[in-house]
Amino acid sequence: MPRTSLLWHLFAGWCSLVAGVLVCCYWLASVRLADLADAAQRHRLEEVARTVLDGVPAGETPADDAFVERARSVLGGAPVVVELLRPDGVLRVRAGQAGAADDRPADAVARRPRAGDDALAGSWFDVTTGRRFLSVTVPHGPPEAPTALVRASRDTSESDRDLARSQRLLLGGQLACAAAALAAGYVFCRRSVEPVRDVASATARLADGQPAVRLPACDVLELATIASSVATLREQLEERGLLIGRQGTQQEAVLGSMMEGVLAIDARQRILGINRAAADLLGLDVEDAVRRPLQEVVRNPDLRRFALLAIDCRDPVEDDLVLRGPRDRTIRLRGTALRDMSGEGGAVIVLNDVTDVQRLENVRRDFVANVSHELKTPIASIKGFVETLLDGAADDPVDNRRFLQIVAKQADRLAAIIEDLLALSRIEQSEGAGTLPLEPTRIADVLTAVIGECAPRAAEKSIRLVTACEDDLTAEVNPPLLEQALINLADNAIKYSDDGRTTTIDAVAEGVDGTAQLVLSVRDEGRGIAPEHLPRLFERFYRVDSARSRALGGTGLGLSIVKHIAQAHGGTVTVESTVGVGTTFTMRLPLARD
Repeated sequence: MPRTSLLWHLFAGWCSLVAGVLVCCYWLASVRLADLADAAQRHRLEEVARTVLDGVPAGETPADDAFVERARSVLGGAPVVVELLRPDGVLRVRAGQAGAADDRPADAVARRPRAGDDALAGSWFDVTTGRRFLSVTVPHGPPEAPTALVRASRDTSESDRDLARSQRLLLGGQLACAAAALAAGYVFCRRSVEPVRDVASATARLADGQPAVRLPACDVLELATIASSVATLREQLEERGLLIGRQGTQQEAVLGSMMEGVLAIDARQRILGINRAAADLLGLDVEDAVRRPLQEVVRNPDLRRFALLAIDCRDPVEDDLVLRGPRDRTIRLRGTALRDMSGEGGAVIVLNDVTDVQRLENVRRDFVANVSHELKTPIASIKGFVETLLDGAADDPVDNRRFLQIVAKQADRLAAIIEDLLALSRIEQSEGAGTLPLEPTRIADVLTAVIGECAPRAAEKSIRLVTACEDDLTAEVNPPLLEQALINLADNAIKYSDDGRTTTIDAVAEGVDGTAQLVLSVRDEGRGIAPEHLPRLFERFYRVDSARSRALGGTGLGLSIVKHIAQAHGGTVTVESTVGVGTTFTMRLPLARD
């Protein structure tokens, strides 16, 4: 409903009060004026009646003719009718102007005068003429037994008109007083409301976010109390606002710096808050996702079911979720129900990407299994041949030398595995700490050292080693590690190539996306690698042909060492192979330190 201001409330009450008082006063004054006017006329009529009876003894009845003469002399030209009545109210004679009164006796005349009544007054209204008449009856003789009654009557039209004029004058005066009272009341109400308006205006500005507004000083105790209370409330709100602001900033900073994703939803699964980590995991925009239903922005039924479970359960719940995409990711979810003061529920869901953790766990398990398997074979062989020697084969000059050669070969294999594991560990430590020492190096010198190391093994299989590199090509690398990586690649190319083939080692500088890179490639003409083996080729102890690899003396760690050497230099290594044609390994390293 529409609301009115305090000014009009007060002014309306003042108007009602003034109107009520004036109406009551006018009514009382009008009634009093009418009564006074009638009383004055009755008094004059009574004086006329008594004057007519003057000179008539109290025990005698006046004669009709004498009464008429006496009445005419007393009345003169006054519009009054004087009547002589018998004690029982019957008319005897009438004197006065014709038509001044009718022939009907008034009710007051019809009743017999009581003892102590000096005059009986009455009035009636003539319906036919529309005039009002007033009469006074005076007893003649003893009041207990009067000998006659004298009634004086007159028409009140003229006196009524005078009364009406007086009432109009009274009404005009009261209306003037009412106008003055209303004007004074309006001014008084306006002045009374001004402090309230000032306080209301200041309070409204405070509510609109203007904390610098000062509340006005008031002389009225109640308004001063309200202003003081509002000022205190403003200070408390400012303190709470600052506290909430600091808490919000701290919360945003904490949530923004968390590696885990945090998602808050209400009982209807509307997103109340989400941090950047959760938005990145779910592929959402933070600003666009807030206040929207979860099922609308995330098309994943498993996450929706988990959200319902987290809202309904009192205890924290956990589960794993797989997000499908170009790269499937495993998300570990932990949900905790929320209960606010309004009774509505919700939940906070923490999302943690455990894809890499699970992958590393799988790698660790595979590594432990592979290491155990790789070490178990030579150890079992060594143990078996040693036991054979202890059982008497040591006395056989032919077998004991052969057995000792096998034991020495397996011991060398164990030493090679351990040496590769230690080298891989050192490279990973340098890679993780970013402390790999680099120095400007002529790549041609590195390729020369690689050819010198691999030439004896290549000569055994009549494999030709070819290099292609500019003499002035220089890069910031770690020479021993780069040499080891190229030796591993060249050694693999020699092992898995047929006799009489060619292995090529190239080095060239290229610009990729505005960055200069050193591109090293080792290309052979071997039997090639099937496509299904290429994604796992750089895993530790992964072998395309396990039996042939072990027979050739491989440890299964060479390509993994190559990958980590490339990563320690800030580069990558890739492989391309065609079955029956050959294989090409390519290392891309930054040409200079960033």
